[in-house]
Formats: sequence, structure tokens, C-alpha cells
Amino acid sequence: MVSSFEGISVAFWWVNHKQTYSAEVGGGYIWSPMTNRNGSKNQTYINLTLTKPGDVVISYAGGFIKAIGLVAAPCSEKSKPSEFGSAGDSWSDTGWEVPIDWELLEKPIRPKDHLGLIAPLLPSKNSPLQPNGNGNQSCYLAGISEALGNLVLSLANRVNPDFTDDIVQHQAELEGDAIEAAIKASTLEVTEKLQVIKARIGQGLFRSNLEAIEPACRVTGVTNKALLIAGHIKPWAQCKENADRLNGNNGLLLSPHIDKLFDRGWITFTDSGDLICAKPSIEQALRQWGVELPLNVGPFNSKQAAFLTYHRDEIFKADPIAAA
Repeated sequence: MVSSFEGISVAFWWVNHKQTYSAEVGGGYIWSPMTNRNGSKNQTYINLTLTKPGDVVISYAGGFIKAIGLVAAPCSEKSKPSEFGSAGDSWSDTGWEVPIDWELLEKPIRPKDHLGLIAPLLPSKNSPLQPNGNGNQSCYLAGISEALGNLVLSLANRVNPDFTDDIVQHQAELEGDAIEAAIKASTLEVTEKLQVIKARIGQGLFRSNLEAIEPACRVTGVTNKALLIAGHIKPWAQCKENADRLNGNNGLLLSPHIDKLFDRGWITFTDSGDLICAKPSIEQALRQWGVELPLNVGPFNSKQAAFLTYHRDEIFKADPIAAA
């Protein structure tokens, strides 16, 4: 689910920035003055201060959604970007800036082409679009609903395959960064902090614990530890306890290409060891890599099985059409 992680809510925002699109997307940020020209408050400027790392921001300019990004860091007070040039002549020099990790759409979306779906979901106040589908020039950054945000992501994914998956992966990285920062700032012993942080990249005590349980890649049979990735079954960022982050039963040693499939949720395993693919294209890729299907990699112990249940339920991207 793009809109939330365990215990962490994620908001959707829509920015109208025709005049400053190139500067902001090229520079990796959004910026607004703090007030209107007459000094009055503007909620769509104040909204910059309400953003949080990991929030989704939809970029709209010139009638098209051309980019979608993630808030990379909290809002801060910043002077007006010099690259705005004459486009920013009417704005004050003091404002708010939010760093954004932008992802460009290879095929932009024209909201007017989907107005029947979009219009009912637009906010009643401070809407980024007018009823006719044109941009609302008085609105800079609008807060939009989860329903509208997910609709836009769905439309983006329809013409830009795997775009949403890339957004989710990037979002998970930002969440992991926030958790790691919290661990560093915690009162844990220095040694424990180091081990928990190393576990995020499959190193340290976590890897040692895992290697004591798993001697090889279950899919390829490779035993050379230097060639294998030590990855978590239940992702590091989604573990509520550090004990799970260090638990060898919460991991698999996999060849890099197999680890990527498992990490992205494109494959998973039953408790008895049957490999399951999310869709036919993944089966095709495995066969091209020389993996014969169907494949059973051997049973997992009861502690591993508990983590595999989470992976199947929360990470695995089962294709309902393929599964039918």
C-alpha cells in the first residue's frame, strides 16, 4: 500500500508549478513564499510545512502530470531560488522549501483525459484543478485524498510499467533512513546500535546468525558466501523489534538476481519450500536464468515459516489474474 507503512502515515500532495516546473523538478525541490503578495496567509503555501518525508507529491504543469516524487526531508525556511528568474519577480525572497526526490514519467498523464474519474475525488476547498480540468492558478500545493493519490499512481503505472513499484521501493528506503536515524539517536548501547544498523545492509551479527542456518542460495545452489546477499524475509524497516532485525531465521542467503525478485515481492516460498512466482513474466525470467520450474527448495523451519507468512501476506505481489 503506497499510502501507509506500519505505524507511519503517508500523505498525498499535488503541486501546480507551470512557471517553475523546470527549476523545481530539475533542482529536486518545491518552493513557495510564506504569504500572498499582500501579506495574507495562503493555505497552499502553508501546506509545505505540513509535508513529511515519504509523502507523495504529484507534479502538474502545462496541463500534464509529468513527474511524481517523494518528500526527501522536512520543510525549511529558504530564500527564493535564483533559478526562478523573472518567474518569481512578484514573490517575496523568503519562503519555504521542501526537498523532493522526483521520478519523471516517460509518458505524462493528461488529467483532462481522465476527468470523469478525477473530478469526483478533487477536494472541495483548495482544489488543484477546476471543474473543467484546467489547473487552478491560485493553488500551489494542495492536499489530496488517498483515493485520488492512488488513482493518479494507477494511471501512471498503466502507461509507465512498474512506476508505482519504484515509488514504493523508494518510499521504503526513506522509511528505513528515518528508522536508522532514530536508532542512532536512541539510548541503545553503541555496539547494539552498530549491529542493528549493519543488519539493514545484511552484514554483521545478522549475517552471522543467518549463515549458521542457511548454507547456500536455495534457488541456485551457490555456496560461495561472497557471492550471496543476506536479506531479510520480513523487511528490516518493517520489523518492530531489533531482535527481529538480527534474527537469522528472518533471512535468506540468495544469489543477487534471486534476492532482487524476493525483495521486490515477485517471488516467495511456501513453508514446505515451493517457489511461487507473482506473474508469468517472472517465471520466464527464471527459466532464462536456468532455473527449472516448478521448483521446491526444501522445507523451512517453524521460525522461518513465521516470517515467510508475513512475506506472502504483505510483500508478495500476487497477480490475481495469473492466480485465477
